[in-house]
Amino acid sequence: MIADIKSDGRIGLRQFAVPVLCYHSWAVGGDYELDNHLALESDLKTLAERGYRVISLPVLVEVLRGERSPSPLAGEKLVGLSFDDGWDYDYCDIEDGRGGRAISIHSILRQSRQWLPQFDEGPRGVSFVIASPEARALLDRSCGAGLDHWRDAWWAPCAAEGVLGIANHSWDHVHDTLPVVRQRANQKGSFFEIDSFEDAEGQIADAQRYIDQKTHGRALSLFGYPYGHVSAYLRDVYFPDHGARLGIRAAFSTGGTSVRLNTPIWDIPRFVCGEHWKTKSDFSALLDTVEKGER
Repeated sequence: MIADIKSDGRIGLRQFAVPVLCYHSWAVGGDYELDNHLALESDLKTLAERGYRVISLPVLVEVLRGERSPSPLAGEKLVGLSFDDGWDYDYCDIEDGRGGRAISIHSILRQSRQWLPQFDEGPRGVSFVIASPEARALLDRSCGAGLDHWRDAWWAPCAAEGVLGIANHSWDHVHDTLPVVRQRANQKGSFFEIDSFEDAEGQIADAQRYIDQKTHGRALSLFGYPYGHVSAYLRDVYFPDHGARLGIRAAFSTGGTSVRLNTPIWDIPRFVCGEHWKTKSDFSALLDTVEKGER
């Protein structure tokens, strides 16, 4: 939440606290603890009951970069929303094979306008997608059910609608189930190993170009670190030196704390469903700590 501004018009660092939440649409089926679609809908209703409004992540980044005054946010309880990996279930409703259908992340976000207001006019949430079509096809078989549910055909219409923006989650996630990844020594399972210019260009620059092409120029200027892993090279050298060239203005990790006015733009933390909270009561307890300024 954001407390009252000071007499000189400034907002204190401790009073500015915006939780950014992260979900995965591949977590589907079962109850709240197993299904991020059910968890998201429940959490959005909890946020509404507690007086929150959604802040678009590009707008939050403008505040952190000093391009937008935080003063209009004084007294607001705000939350950011994000989704990692870019499964079709982000945008497409899911057929369960038995005549039933599970609602997509996009549909939940659109419907939630009825009960959870938004602070601004930007995208309500951000889908961080894996760029490589070859990697996604392999991952669909190794991590999914081989149903071809990790496509990019939905990126353009989704980006055009403006409810769920599309942003960069790397070329291939250096995923440990892939035979080859874009890392000079083929080291997998850790984005900490992306610590050179060559590797960063292959994982980030190429992905940004591909995603921008597939969204017809509507790729958001945001990056989501795979696994939440932030290498010192990317945070302190590559993004500060090359972000403008790439068209990337901020990067999000999974640090498990709220965003504050002094949060580094190349390491913006998020809370992850299933990691930082697992139940409805966990989520309420998490919001309690955020509102008390403890996280």
